[in-house]
Amino acid sequence: MATNIYRLGKRTEYRKAGPTDLVELLPVPFGHPLFLPKWILEVVVYGIVHHEFIHLSGPTGTAKSSLLEALHLVPENFQGICAALGFPVNPLKIYPIEMVVFEAPGELYQRRSLKDGTTFDEKSTLVEALLEAAKAGGLFYPLIWLREIGRVHSPSVQGGLLNLMTKGDIVLPDGSRIKGHEIGWVADSNYQAEQDSTHTLVTLDDALKRRFSTQVTLDYLPVEQEVEVLRQIAKGPTMAGRIESTLAVKVVELGNVIRQHRAEGRLKSIAPPTIYGYLSFLRLAQALPHLTLQQVALATMLGNAGVDDRKQVAGVLNAVFGLQASPEEDAAMGGANLF
Repeated sequence: MATNIYRLGKRTEYRKAGPTDLVELLPVPFGHPLFLPKWILEVVVYGIVHHEFIHLSGPTGTAKSSLLEALHLVPENFQGICAALGFPVNPLKIYPIEMVVFEAPGELYQRRSLKDGTTFDEKSTLVEALLEAAKAGGLFYPLIWLREIGRVHSPSVQGGLLNLMTKGDIVLPDGSRIKGHEIGWVADSNYQAEQDSTHTLVTLDDALKRRFSTQVTLDYLPVEQEVEVLRQIAKGPTMAGRIESTLAVKVVELGNVIRQHRAEGRLKSIAPPTIYGYLSFLRLAQALPHLTLQQVALATMLGNAGVDDRKQVAGVLNAVFGLQASPEEDAAMGGANLF
């Protein structure tokens, strides 16, 4: 079945897209266009416009951060979707907050700082963002972005967020208040990528989880859509020419085989395959055509494999591409065939 891609920049074309069709967003500076299902774009924009608390989750490389950056850094993306949905076309202003810097709940509000030899309590970046966001007054859509929620911060820090993520008044330690009813929040995480909803060290607290009224899980695109995305990007200035269709299909197939093995507990030392990984493979193969596909794979998608995984990657690559490795390449990749 053919994969249709619709461009946001063409209003009539965008309206023809169905909910699961891919929509091409304009690229951020020095980046690639972003391709996501229409329904996901519209749900996220709806949540921002209505000041919802949004949780974007999913495995690494599924464009969670890239989506927010595309909406924020390229105003035409966000405002184009607003216009298509009949929402007021106001600017979006995002306040990125790096959650890993907070080690205790009190630091969400303030931390001790030093100036001219004197210590004082300085408002946190989160509080400063909330104060500015509260001044939006309908002139723009403010969005607090909690980056990488749950990576390493403690349950007590998660508990501290409960007092800040509210539609009512946000009460600061000095007794002052911030009106929170017109401030949206978004958090990105890998929680839904883990079977036990645990990522790294910290389980997402149930009370905090309930704060999010809009839950969006991004996943890897189906094979046929990933292939079409590669073809579309290859038309841009970052590739010297059109990529070979068969090679694009095989690269995507390799990525999906790696994902399957990772899901079953193997090849964990290999980075999860993403569109960017595919492009790295294709660009290198295009720029250095004298390299074998095994060498290209070792330098890109299969690079940095651990000792145990190197015993398997040769078989994975050869089975997908129908190759027979030379003794030197077989030794470099571990010397064992998985299949």
